[in-house]
Order: sequence, then C-alpha cells, then structure tokens
Amino acid sequence: MPSYSVLVTAATLWAPLAAAHAVLKASNPAPGAVLASAPAELALTFNENIEPPFSKVTVLAADGRNAAPGKATVDGANPALVRLTLPALAASEYTVKWAVAGRDGHRRTGEFKFTVK
Repeated sequence: MPSYSVLVTAATLWAPLAAAHAVLKASNPAPGAVLASAPAELALTFNENIEPPFSKVTVLAADGRNAAPGKATVDGANPALVRLTLPALAASEYTVKWAVAGRDGHRRTGEFKFTVK
C-alpha cells in the first residue's frame, strides 16, 4: 500500500494538470441572451490561451444550417479570446458550438444558445 506522503505528492502534482483544461469564462453574446439586433461578432473568452489549429467555433441557425461559415480566429493580443465575424443574422435562435484546445493539448467542447429578435 502506498504511503500517505506518496499519495499527497501524487495528488499535488496531478492537480494543476487536471485544472489546466480550457474553460469558457465569458462570451459576447452571452449564453441565453435575447438581442434586439444581430451582433457583428461572436467573442469567446477562455481561462487560458487557445491553440488555433485545434480550435473551431460554429454558429448554427434553428434549422441546423451553418449561419456563420467564416473561420474563428484567436486574438493576437489576447490568445485566450476567440473571435468569429458574423454575417447579418436574421431573427431566430442560434446555437454556438465550440471546441478548443488549451496549452495542455486536451480538447474541450461546449455549446450555448442566443436569440436575435
């Protein structure tokens, strides 16, 4: 059976690695937002720098079509910020799906909705 000190050391070394995954901290528009007019851009802010080659953002219209066919980019001045230019969005509900890789290389995914009135 491993000693207590070995278990504490292993847990201490593992903890920062477990917490190193990219987590969405903020977005504009915000999840669940109901907007009077369509935004010109989607901005996602993560808790750590994002690796561009392993990251993707998709905006889907209510009918499932890709509403923003452009490619999301990582901001050069703030690599934790991912931006996607949006075309003129019609009044509808939209689903944002994101998949990003942080500095540890692990890919995280998530999604949320917003509505344009």
